[in-house]
Amino acid sequence: MTRPILLLTVQIVVVTAILGCLVTLAALHPWRLDLTPERRFTLSPYTREVLARLAGEVRITAFYSSQEPATRREMTDLLGLYQDARPDLAVRLFDLDRSPGVAKQLHVTSYNTGIVEAAERRERVDPVTEENLTAVLRAAAGTPPVVTYFVLGHGEHDPRADEERGGAAEAARALGLEGFQVRIVEGAARVPEDAGLVVLAGPTRDLRPAEIDALGAYLTGGGCLLLLCDPGTPSTVAGLLRRFGIELTADLVVDEQARLFGSDGLFARVAYLNQTLLPGGGEVQALLPEAQSLRLVDAADVTADYLAMTGETTWADVDRRTGDAGGPSFRPGRDRRGPLPVAAFARVRGAEGREGRLVAVGDADFVTNLHLNVLGNQDFLLATAGLVARAESLASARPPAPPAGTFSPLTLTAREGRYLFWSVVVAPSALLAAAALAIAQRRAA
Repeated sequence: MTRPILLLTVQIVVVTAILGCLVTLAALHPWRLDLTPERRFTLSPYTREVLARLAGEVRITAFYSSQEPATRREMTDLLGLYQDARPDLAVRLFDLDRSPGVAKQLHVTSYNTGIVEAAERRERVDPVTEENLTAVLRAAAGTPPVVTYFVLGHGEHDPRADEERGGAAEAARALGLEGFQVRIVEGAARVPEDAGLVVLAGPTRDLRPAEIDALGAYLTGGGCLLLLCDPGTPSTVAGLLRRFGIELTADLVVDEQARLFGSDGLFARVAYLNQTLLPGGGEVQALLPEAQSLRLVDAADVTADYLAMTGETTWADVDRRTGDAGGPSFRPGRDRRGPLPVAAFARVRGAEGREGRLVAVGDADFVTNLHLNVLGNQDFLLATAGLVARAESLASARPPAPPAGTFSPLTLTAREGRYLFWSVVVAPSALLAAAALAIAQRRAA
C-alpha cells in the first residue's frame, strides 16, 4: 500500500470515528437551538414545571385532519416536545376520518382536538395549543383551582359580558386557563368562605360601609384582594387602600412615547416590574389606558412595595386635563415627572399569624375585552393575580401566545432611541460622507 493511500485511509477512519462520537453524544445528550421568533420549538418554563408535577400515568390523544398537513405537523411537533420533556407521557395521534372508533369512544367530533386522560379524569383540549394543553395538565397534576370572585354592583367590569369596553369575558377566560375558577358575587357585604381571590375591577360607585368592613376583615384574616382602580376611584375604595398602605394620587399618567402605538398619550406603558416580586415578568410590556399613579404610605402591620413603574417619558397630570386641545402639556413645578408607580403590592399581618395579600393597579380598563390583548396586558393581569393569590410559582412564566402576524413592535426608552438613531443613522452616514470626501480629494489630486 502506497503512502498516500495509507494516509487517506487513516483520515477516513479518524473522520468516521469523530462523526460517530458526535452522533453518540447527540443521542445521549440531545440539545436543540430554537431560533424562531415565537419560540415555536421550545416549551415554556411554566409548561415544564407543570409536567414535572404530573404523577401517575397520563395519556394524550389528539385528532387531526389529513386535509390539513400544516396543522398536523404543528400538532406533532408540539406533542413531541411534551414527550421529550416527560418521556413517560403517553401520546397518540389519529386521523379523525380514518379512526372513527377511537373518536367515538372519546366523544370527539372535531379536528385539532385532544383528550387528556389521568387517573379517573378525562379532559378535552380544543384546540390543541400549548396554552390549552398545559392548562388541562395543570388540573391533572392535582393543583387545586383558585376560586376567584369578581365583585359586582358598583359599576365594575363584568367577567360575563362580551361587550368590548365594559366587559371582561376575555379576562375571565384567560384566568380560567391559568387555574382560576371565576365566579360572581353581587356586593361585598359578605365574602364567600371559599374565596381564594377577590377582584374589584374598576368600581365607579362608593361601596357601603358594611362592604368596606367585610373586605378589610377578609384581608386581615389572610385573604387575597386585587383592586383595579381607574382615575376618579370612589373615596370609599381609596380609603380602603390607604388603610393598607397604598394611596391613589387621583392624577392622570401621560406617556409621550405611547403615541408610537397610535394613542393620544394617555396610555401608560409599564416599563419596569419588580423582579423580586415577579422574577419571571421581565418581558411584560403592559399598556394601561388612562392610568393613575400610586404612592406608599405608612400603615400598621403592613409591608408594601411598588410592583410596576412607567418609563422615563411619562409624567403625572395632577389636574387630569383630558379636555385640553392637542392633549395636556407638562407644567414644571406642578406636574410630576416619571418614572411613576402604577401598581403596588402589600402584605397584611393579621391575627393568628395569617398574612393577607393586596395588589392595587392604577387602571382597570386594561382587563376589558378591548384592551386585554394589547401588548402584554394579559400577561400583566395573570402575573399580578398569581402573585396576590400565592400562585406565583406557576404564574411567573406562561406559554407564549402565538403571534397575530409578522409585525412585532419594538418599544424603546428615550435613551435607547437616541442611541439607535446615532448608531444606525448618523454614524453610517458620517462614515459614507468621509469616504466620499476622501475619494473626491484623491481624484482631484
